[in-house]
Amino acid sequence: MDRLLRAAGRCALAFLLVLGVVAVLPDAVRDSVPDAVIGGAVLALAAAPAARRAAGRRRQPPRARDTV
Repeated sequence: MDRLLRAAGRCALAFLLVLGVVAVLPDAVRDSVPDAVIGGAVLALAAAPAARRAAGRRRQPPRARDTV
């Protein structure tokens, strides 16, 4: 449950970040950007840290067990 709440928080933060960037853009640029691009940017910003963490974890091979 904790992971789900953290992921939702990251998505909300990414949404607000993209919304702030879009608000700063001039009107002509803002009108020409489709909503799907904005949604894709939110998903990319939310998923990028998770992908970076997953790529940073290296799995250790299982140790061989001695059979006696």
